[in-house]
Amino acid sequence: MKTIIFLLLLLLPLYLGAEFVICNETGIQYEPEIGFDGTNFFVIWSDVRGSRTSIFGARVTQSGTVLDPGGFRLLLQDDEQSHSSIAYDSTNYLVVWKFGC
Repeated sequence: MKTIIFLLLLLLPLYLGAEFVICNETGIQYEPEIGFDGTNFFVIWSDVRGSRTSIFGARVTQSGTVLDPGGFRLLLQDDEQSHSSIAYDSTNYLVVWKFGC
């Protein structure tokens, strides 16, 4: 199930006018969220690439260029991470998620 692709089909085309893939890694990607800083989008999601779920993120330009293809892991700790949310305060992104069971 590639929810990230589904998300882009619904939300980013409203801004960018095109469909594209942010993450095409093996595993399951789900629970996407999008932030915008006025220049780029920051997309986060829950990602099961190994035995546990981790939160990944990727920056995307307004023209649709994925600056971090496949995304990067936000926390390098081996415990369940899910239910993420993102906000931007005109200076910094804040990403929160459920940690542990």
